[in-house]
Amino acid sequence: MREQLSKLGRMFLRPFYGGVGCIICLHRVVPTADLSANVENRALEITPADLRSILEWVRRRRLDVIRLDEVRQRLAEPSGAKFIVFTFDDGYRDNLTHALPIFRDFGMPFTINVTTGFVARSTSVWWYSLDDALSGHPALRFEWESQTREYLLETHEDRMRAFGELSALIREQGRATRDDLVARICAASSVDPLARTRDLMLTWDELKQIAGDWHVDFGSHTQGHYNLSKLTEGEVEEELIDACAELEARIEVPVPHLAYPFGGRNTVGRREFDVARAAEFTTATTTRCGNLFHGHAWNFQALPRLGLSGNYPPLLRLRKLESGLVPAKENEWKRVVVE
Repeated sequence: MREQLSKLGRMFLRPFYGGVGCIICLHRVVPTADLSANVENRALEITPADLRSILEWVRRRRLDVIRLDEVRQRLAEPSGAKFIVFTFDDGYRDNLTHALPIFRDFGMPFTINVTTGFVARSTSVWWYSLDDALSGHPALRFEWESQTREYLLETHEDRMRAFGELSALIREQGRATRDDLVARICAASSVDPLARTRDLMLTWDELKQIAGDWHVDFGSHTQGHYNLSKLTEGEVEEELIDACAELEARIEVPVPHLAYPFGGRNTVGRREFDVARAAEFTTATTTRCGNLFHGHAWNFQALPRLGLSGNYPPLLRLRKLESGLVPAKENEWKRVVVE
């Protein structure tokens, strides 16, 4: 009965809340055997079978799979079928090894939003390093801000509780302190904070390898993947502008698109939107949950996306999001989500 009501809701809401298009936010494509046990990191991962089922559904729905370059025109003059754009944040190697072959099979394009610090091996993909630091030890103890912090890690629940508290603490740090905090946590568990970066993230050579592929476009995802709201305006400008310039110089293709790290209302806002506008990015995407409407044609620096999680059947989640039902509820029945 509940599912029937949900289907009815999607049917009646789609014409008003379904929008003219949507941008999908993904991160990783990971074989089932390699999925994370940590549910927070598992949220970033879908399987190759998940991705295939999503693209098959898109094809059955006859949605237009377009590039970010085409979004401006489609919003300015909405016409034809609803469009969909696929984006992958951070720059994981499995975007090359697992996602690209599937998009090639379907003849569809997608965008990889690259964090240059990950590619350069200068920035820790800390959410995976933190998981390593909390595994295989009965406790974690380190000094921070003149205090001793200690976490019991005897059970899975202990580890997840510690992960939640420490990840929140890490995200609250500015540019000068975040990397120091990550280094202290990793040192307390004898974990190399850059080991996961080397293992999981694309290299410059791999990026160059796919830079000419028809199926792949690139966006900038800053240099250090910081919570931008914790940075100074000058630091925000460096993260947005300098990272993009380096990426373009390295892979020798234009990078006119930006994806804000984290991208929620508490991590990016009007200041960052203004910097992105001044930097003349063609589009800049958040993680605000929403479909795209004609009204977004005046807000290209704050475009919402629909995020899919590996902790929830991705295709089922996409169907609910794309219909407009879930975004409508989350945004208090507003259609044009920008703030």
